[in-house]
Amino acid sequence: MSNLSVKGKVKVCGLEVPNIYGGFGEDQKVILAKTVAEIHNVELKAINQNINRHIKDDYFEEGIDFIDLKNGHSGLPLSEIGFSKRDVSISKNIYLLSQQGYTLLLKLMNSELARKQYKEVIRDYFTIKESIHYLTQDELKQLIAREDGIIRRNRETSAISKFIQKGELPEGRYTYATITNTTYKLLYNMYAKEIKKYLDLRQQDNLRDFLSKKDLDEIREIEDEIHFMEKKGNSWEKIYEELLEEYPEKRKPEKAKKSIMDIKNSKRLEIEDKVIGLLG
Repeated sequence: MSNLSVKGKVKVCGLEVPNIYGGFGEDQKVILAKTVAEIHNVELKAINQNINRHIKDDYFEEGIDFIDLKNGHSGLPLSEIGFSKRDVSISKNIYLLSQQGYTLLLKLMNSELARKQYKEVIRDYFTIKESIHYLTQDELKQLIAREDGIIRRNRETSAISKFIQKGELPEGRYTYATITNTTYKLLYNMYAKEIKKYLDLRQQDNLRDFLSKKDLDEIREIEDEIHFMEKKGNSWEKIYEELLEEYPEKRKPEKAKKSIMDIKNSKRLEIEDKVIGLLG
């Protein structure tokens, strides 16, 4: 595990929180479960219980989604990240989350307020303040489309869960994969593995990190339609029929000039207020 470092504090959702790097990789931004609790105005106990409950079913993966600083070696005095000696002694766990871990946790906190705050955390903490200055307009739009897609997909995944609960889709189906494969099939007549092969990507790559903004926008439109039609009470069969009519022509996916990870890994620092306005 990479040692942690704290680079001052940053303001997120009106709160000043420690600006922490490391744990999952050098210079990777991470966030404490304690900070998540403060930002979302929920008890830390509830956050920890959510994590513990879903570690057991492999929803969270240690070393990728979370690290337990209480039961590991952080290489950093916990007092530097806001924990008193008493906090440490009475805590069973002190969880640190990667961006992916935080995103997974948000799905369990399914609420409009949580999603709004998620957007601010991603914008003000994880991503944009670190990498947006001097990005080209294309790179900026690509980054925003990807982050906005994550937020919206939480909502669409919830819609798929409702179809499963109503018996319109088989139980045990992975909701995220269902909506993703439906969208890819409608647009390209290909599934994720086939698209990765076509774009010459590794199978372990996150496909949406490499798709063009045009593709990300079209994917988002389909996922929005699924959510909208589910809210209107349409059945899954009816929704899929309408989408097939709307997208009769299939096209080839397009690879972005620069992947999301390339953009995020850039060393361009600081941000201008007017750029934030592009998030809308």
